[in-house]
Amino acid sequence: MPPSEPPETEHAAAPPNASRAGAVQSRHDERQHWKRLLFEVVLLVASAALALVVNDWNNERERRQLAHRVLEELKLEVQQNRQEVDAELGYHEKMAQSFRASREALARGEQWEQPADFDGLHQILFQRAAYEAAMMSQTLPHLAPNTLSVLAALYTQQDEYTQNLRLYAAATLQSDDKDASRDLRLTENCLKQMAASERRLSGLLDKAKDAIDAELDARG
Repeated sequence: MPPSEPPETEHAAAPPNASRAGAVQSRHDERQHWKRLLFEVVLLVASAALALVVNDWNNERERRQLAHRVLEELKLEVQQNRQEVDAELGYHEKMAQSFRASREALARGEQWEQPADFDGLHQILFQRAAYEAAMMSQTLPHLAPNTLSVLAALYTQQDEYTQNLRLYAAATLQSDDKDASRDLRLTENCLKQMAASERRLSGLLDKAKDAIDAELDARG
């Protein structure tokens, strides 16, 4: 009796070529997945970097616009203060000369009198709102070094002028009817000091205007 055939299985074994094809397709799908994932990561990083660049560009543009506006305001403030100095410098120089003439006449024993047009010490009320606004907005550090240096010297000198004026005013109040020579000399010195301070301020104001104009031209 011939040997019996082995029973047929329900599913035949997969051909070798089909197994290899499936493995290749699986690896291909995995590579595609990682490529897509890498592309998405690169896209996210590039988008974030671009957003930072655009944000920095916008911030820089805003800083430039703010600096330009501050420079325009500072220029106007400097011009106003220059006009005030010009208005009072002539008066203080004239009064200093008049008091000197009276003091010298007294010293020679001649008839003298206090200058009739003397109207006390004229205080200059300097404008500084633009400078203070620039400090509060932290715009000053963004200005050119030369502009910043000149402005710092100018506003420091203006503060010193105001402080000295108080000292001069207090000194002139210490009058002594019995010592006319002393009073004339004291007032003359106060007026001379004020005129000298105003001349220094005139130079600093001119330098500040030139520096601001140069920076405005450079910024366009």
